[in-house]
Amino acid sequence: MKKRAYQFALLSCLVLVCISCQRHSSRVIGDLQGGSLPDAARKDLKSLGFNSGWTEKVNADPNDHFRPRHDFIEMKGPFSDLGISGQLELTFYNDRLMEAKFMPNESERYFKLLSERLGKLPEAPGKPGRISAEVALTYYRDADGSIRFYWDYLPVSKEWRDWVAKYSSIFSSKLTCRSRFVGKPDMCKTV
Repeated sequence: MKKRAYQFALLSCLVLVCISCQRHSSRVIGDLQGGSLPDAARKDLKSLGFNSGWTEKVNADPNDHFRPRHDFIEMKGPFSDLGISGQLELTFYNDRLMEAKFMPNESERYFKLLSERLGKLPEAPGKPGRISAEVALTYYRDADGSIRFYWDYLPVSKEWRDWVAKYSSIFSSKLTCRSRFVGKPDMCKTV
């Protein structure tokens, strides 16, 4: 009986660790999770005290009947991570957090703190490095010495890249067809 209780406790701990690892594997910056909905991000930002100074821009696709939905929401505003303030930009693709870009006010200090938190950062600017199974981090050094940090939530960004690969050529061929057959829409129908 003791052996079974021990096995159950060990299995329970293992399951909790796996669940915890999966949850943290989608973390981008702060407590924001890749793939989260805009409302969840707004709620997280508000709970952290960042409920003012934010702007939102919505780029919704027109219903063109040729391609599936591809909407973007961009949110920008003040943020602080690891005690360093700056500007955060969040990009949502079809209502899921795809990318976070942080421009800290003290970029060198933030770089050091982020390195301590994550371990080794990507070796060179512009080279993405995986910080978890689902998140890549890239940073860029600007001419003025500042550093921009990008977190890419890979499952959603892959969907966007796949969408571009599949549908952007269809759209451009339809556009080309329409420009050649103005006033004759039946000429551009797909078979």
